[in-house]
Amino acid sequence: MKVEPVVVTACRKKAETRQPTMGARVAMQLRQVDPRALSLVLRRLRLLPESAVRDKLESLQQKGQISPLVAAEHEGELILVDGFARQAAAVRLGIETVTVQVQQLSPVQMKAQLYLRNHERGMVLVDECRLVHELCEAEGLNQVEIASLLERHKSWVCRRLGLWKSLSPRLLAEGAIAELGAGSVRRLALLPVSNQEELVAVSLREDLGEQATATLIELWQKAPDSQARRYLLEQPRAAIELARAATQDRADPRLGKSATKVHENLVLMRQAALRVIRQLRSGVEQVPETGVKLLRDACELAGRDCPWALREVMRQLSATEDP
Repeated sequence: MKVEPVVVTACRKKAETRQPTMGARVAMQLRQVDPRALSLVLRRLRLLPESAVRDKLESLQQKGQISPLVAAEHEGELILVDGFARQAAAVRLGIETVTVQVQQLSPVQMKAQLYLRNHERGMVLVDECRLVHELCEAEGLNQVEIASLLERHKSWVCRRLGLWKSLSPRLLAEGAIAELGAGSVRRLALLPVSNQEELVAVSLREDLGEQATATLIELWQKAPDSQARRYLLEQPRAAIELARAATQDRADPRLGKSATKVHENLVLMRQAALRVIRQLRSGVEQVPETGVKLLRDACELAGRDCPWALREVMRQLSATEDP
């Protein structure tokens, strides 16, 4: 049965003067289409987790298709714009036809719809960055035009372009960071590209998952030296377990919360001793009798308590090393 086109009123703003408007009136049709016949050329701009496809598989099996997919007719093809998980699920289930809402959209408008139809229910940060970069580089839009098209502020566009340029091109091409949380992506972008690739490789090797990977990146940023970072690469799970108990900012992943404090205080003790030696060697002015007493008392207390502290540390280490 032939379906007559239905004209609806769209609520999107005008994209920009060089492109057709998002619409005061946009022609749409509902068609029955083989899901395998839909072009997936825009799939590269959207993350499609396996979990999302499994959810749609279950939904299609139990409830059938609830809402239509959205596609744009362009140069004889139906290009899928919204509903990638449903399309994949339908193909796996062997469904012969699905209901598709067909719109007349320009290539720029198709890409804009990827964001406008998904940002309220959640679109991952890397996908936002990829889309903004595509509109800038492939479509030649400036930041103000992109902001208007996506109904965002120019600063939002600027931040995503900056993130895209800071992230490893190889990781972006492979999709290796697409499922990381926004905070992890922003932290990763602050690191050199080589470090980004090292940390993501460790995450994939150890199958750490999103939360553990976020902890790993944070520990890398706060690690005090190269040896601590090497330990993170070699023993990421052990480091994460130790660090999760630590609440202070500069926890060494090799030590954990309490031992890190002990180590820091031992370093401070040695540094204080070296400062005293340097000061004495550079000379000290004549000290009156009351000052001599103050120095003598302080020296006696330090001579008593510092060796005591060091003995306690060595005792604890010996107890730990004993079988």
